[in-house]
Amino acid sequence: MLLANAGVRFAQQILPCTSLADPGARMYAVLLAAAAGFLVTKLSAPALVGFLRSRGVVRPDAHKPGNPQVAHAGGVIIFLGIMTGFATWVALAGVGDVVVKATVALGAGVICFLVGLVDDLRVLGGLTKTVATVLSILPIVAAALLHPDLIGWGRPSLPFVGTLRITVIYWALLPLAVAGPANVVNMLDVLNGVTPGMMIAAYSTLALIAALTGGHATLALSLIVLGVLLAYYPYNAYPARVFNGDSGSLLLGALLGALAVVEHYEFVVFTLLLPHLLNGFMILVSFRGFKEHRKVPKRPIHVDSQGRLHASRDPDAPLTLTRLALLLGGSATEKEVAGLYILLQISACALALISALC
Repeated sequence: MLLANAGVRFAQQILPCTSLADPGARMYAVLLAAAAGFLVTKLSAPALVGFLRSRGVVRPDAHKPGNPQVAHAGGVIIFLGIMTGFATWVALAGVGDVVVKATVALGAGVICFLVGLVDDLRVLGGLTKTVATVLSILPIVAAALLHPDLIGWGRPSLPFVGTLRITVIYWALLPLAVAGPANVVNMLDVLNGVTPGMMIAAYSTLALIAALTGGHATLALSLIVLGVLLAYYPYNAYPARVFNGDSGSLLLGALLGALAVVEHYEFVVFTLLLPHLLNGFMILVSFRGFKEHRKVPKRPIHVDSQGRLHASRDPDAPLTLTRLALLLGGSATEKEVAGLYILLQISACALALISALC
């Protein structure tokens, strides 16, 4: 917290709030906020990783020979960085409709972060965790009731079609709008560096689309998250010094879903999450419902003594995107599979950018 407060005070000194009537200054404020998130993440990560290890918050790395113990719940690091960046931005920009929209989206993310943190520390059942993430819709519902003119509810935008008006159907699907992205991102958080790497690509693309289409809240939060992830990525990249935990993956996915609702990027975010959605669908079909991954009796992949990953040949093992890739392409190192996921995400990002411009 001392680092966060120092960052806010420094930003206020070099950029007075009175200058923010200028669009360039507003963008400068967002970039300063992203830089603050980056610095706090970079400076706090080593200490927090050590703290987590000292408290016994560790998990075995199942994809390495010997299953070494790695610090867990890295979402705490991501959360601290995002909150620092957000506080810096609010201190510089003041409170207006854009900040309120971003606050609603961040509130949804915070709820999923807390659900994930409880799971990291206590272990929740798969169904319990999924249902709990539905509560993340509460800030959005509260905004709809208290400030109904803030967002054009029930009006998603589709390429070639434009804005739709499907209020009743939209509200019926709304409970899944945040919980869905949160859980599919969590389901694909299986290898070192995959989630922060894919999310760097996703949030970079979302920031670009928001800049081109006037999504000011989305642009601000995306750049703040991007700054945090750039600082955090080396700690989760192969060989990971800390796992994201459900607190990290649920937070990052929930923010995508919440921003999609708040500023009508539903189709864009859907496209960005295509690899995650495919993996999630395969897992749900294989498991015939929600099941905690720690309780899966037969693993979809296994590791040899050289650290190479192999797809399970057991017909009863669940089918995941990782297992499918290994079945089709043969054995690979963890870094190679992670690189494949990054390429898939970049392809999804290209499709999302094209869809946003149509």
